[in-house]
Amino acid sequence: MSTADPLLTRARSGWRVQVTRPDPKVSLFEVALSDYREFFFVAVGERSVSVTMYDTSDATYPEPQTFIFAKPYGWDSGLSDEEALLQVWQAVGVQR
Repeated sequence: MSTADPLLTRARSGWRVQVTRPDPKVSLFEVALSDYREFFFVAVGERSVSVTMYDTSDATYPEPQTFIFAKPYGWDSGLSDEEALLQVWQAVGVQR
């Protein structure tokens, strides 16, 4: 277990983000807003990052998506939960 909070709930503007960090190199983000609910499983290696996303609220695309890419320059595994989620969204946005 990491020393960071293993489960953190944020309720700002109706958004709910729960983060579980079972290991310093592994994070699970659950993001919810109203009927929207999406999960991001992130594993960080020495040179690569793997992100599996699954939007369980989207009945039109009931499949997870997995991205494996070179770790972006400046990737920071020590960010706060909210900043870490933004980092993941930005990295995946570049891959799409």
